[in-house]
Amino acid sequence: MQNILEIKGLNISFRLEDGVFKALYNVNLSLERGKILGIVGESGCGKSVTAMSVLKLLASNAVIESGEIIYHGQNLLELSEKEFQQVRGSKIAFIPQDPLNSLNPLYTVGDQIIETIKFHRKVSAKEARRLAINALKDVKIPEAENRLKEYPHQFSGGMSQRVLIAMALSCNPEIIIADEPTTALDVTVQAQVLELIKEIQRHRNTSVIFITHDLGVVAEFCDYVAVMYAGRIVEYSDVRTIFKNPLHPYTRGLLESLPAENKKELKVIKGQPPSITESIPGCVFHPRCPHRMEICDKEPPELTAEVAAHPVNCHLCR
Repeated sequence: MQNILEIKGLNISFRLEDGVFKALYNVNLSLERGKILGIVGESGCGKSVTAMSVLKLLASNAVIESGEIIYHGQNLLELSEKEFQQVRGSKIAFIPQDPLNSLNPLYTVGDQIIETIKFHRKVSAKEARRLAINALKDVKIPEAENRLKEYPHQFSGGMSQRVLIAMALSCNPEIIIADEPTTALDVTVQAQVLELIKEIQRHRNTSVIFITHDLGVVAEFCDYVAVMYAGRIVEYSDVRTIFKNPLHPYTRGLLESLPAENKKELKVIKGQPPSITESIPGCVFHPRCPHRMEICDKEPPELTAEVAAHPVNCHLCR
């Protein structure tokens, strides 16, 4: 299967008041055409930093120390902001998690979608309006032509998220990056939005990077999954393998914390993830790991599939 996007050896740090601290450690990922890659982990593990690096939307205090992000043979990190504007939105689109903060309350939904289309597709106002109406229809918003004239506050949370999806799809991108797009929605609406994204992805053969903390969603929605912890990829495989044969103790901990009918009580991963300013020798997960060995305190493991069935960053799999 052809890779449409490859992240190679990405290392990112942030300048803070107390110094420069590492946020991503040698991240390697690939996204196949027409597939959905889930990136999962607790808050602060580096999921959103990874996604924002692809979009070149990192904070001003971020430092990309090394690495490549290859799209159609071009390293996106080498593009100027002006050059990247031809990619962001038109080729690689973004669905944020909070529609209330992402839509401008002073402009109609139609104005905002039309502006996006005109910027990226260089079409007339009439054609942009037609494409905007079609985009709303594609995300199953009824009476699309009339709702184009309405303001964000006139839409429910679920409908507002559909508007953001419509905006992302309006330029027919090859890749969509969705950063926990259903976090603010109730369970029923969440399922509808996920099914909508999946349906559109299948119909258009779009590739998706899906950021989430919910492995239950990953099981239903994704083809592949990268498990992140403290800025590192600790396990990486297809979804079926991860759920059937999880190798890393952190992955197993996340799976064991999922509710199930036969569970009397949920297990938890003791402790908290380290902050970006903490320096932990050896394996970064060892303070919380129930299978900790002496080597874990001293020597950091490397992500490898030489011995294990799939790439995993753990001394247990050596």
